[in-house]
Amino acid sequence: MFKWTDESIKWWQRAKEYTNHYKDMAQIILPYLEKNESVYDIGCGLGYIDFELAPHIGQVRCFDIDTKVLSALKKEATSQKVSNLSVTNENWLQFPDQSCDTVLACSFGSLSEYLDDFLRLARKQVLVLKRNRSKFAQKYYEGQHLHSAAGSEAYLKENRIPYEKISVFSDFGQPLESWEEAEKFVRFHRINGDEPAEKYLEQHLEPGKYGYSYYLSNRKEMSLFVIPKENRTDEKGK
Repeated sequence: MFKWTDESIKWWQRAKEYTNHYKDMAQIILPYLEKNESVYDIGCGLGYIDFELAPHIGQVRCFDIDTKVLSALKKEATSQKVSNLSVTNENWLQFPDQSCDTVLACSFGSLSEYLDDFLRLARKQVLVLKRNRSKFAQKYYEGQHLHSAAGSEAYLKENRIPYEKISVFSDFGQPLESWEEAEKFVRFHRINGDEPAEKYLEQHLEPGKYGYSYYLSNRKEMSLFVIPKENRTDEKGK
């Protein structure tokens, strides 16, 4: 699970403000959604992609267990006056079958663990957004093959589950106020493994951008897996 702190939320909010990452992600998702569609976003985090989707669909319900991100998400929804977005820490695994049209899971868990539950909840489809490559992945993700786009695709192929895949590159760099903050950011994300943060920053930290003292670029590659409900093979490997 990604470790959310007050500081990491601040970094995420700042990166969202100065990059088009979530708009780019929404653009590849929206063609698969309809005007009156209901969406469950499982493991929503700060829910920034949901704010991009909400004006174009019926309703979106955001699920997460982290109280810090849910509080920030609720505050943002109130500020933006988004009436068709709801936030909850309820256990989505206990929700009845076909509770929504589409289940959306962005960098959440592994398909081997959750796909059957996603498909149970959805009437129409499951949309899974996975990271191909990003500088800012925490140490937690190292060795977590099934959390990656490559691991997810291997699982779908192995189990003969029909899917469509769309990949996209997007900038999700980090504006930073000081060298000290940059060191904290690198250490938090374990960007350079066990090497000193200073060494990495000397090579990659850029001078002022967007009014901040420094900037760390991050060309993030994501893949969207579209898994239709009606084509689901009931017996894996059949």
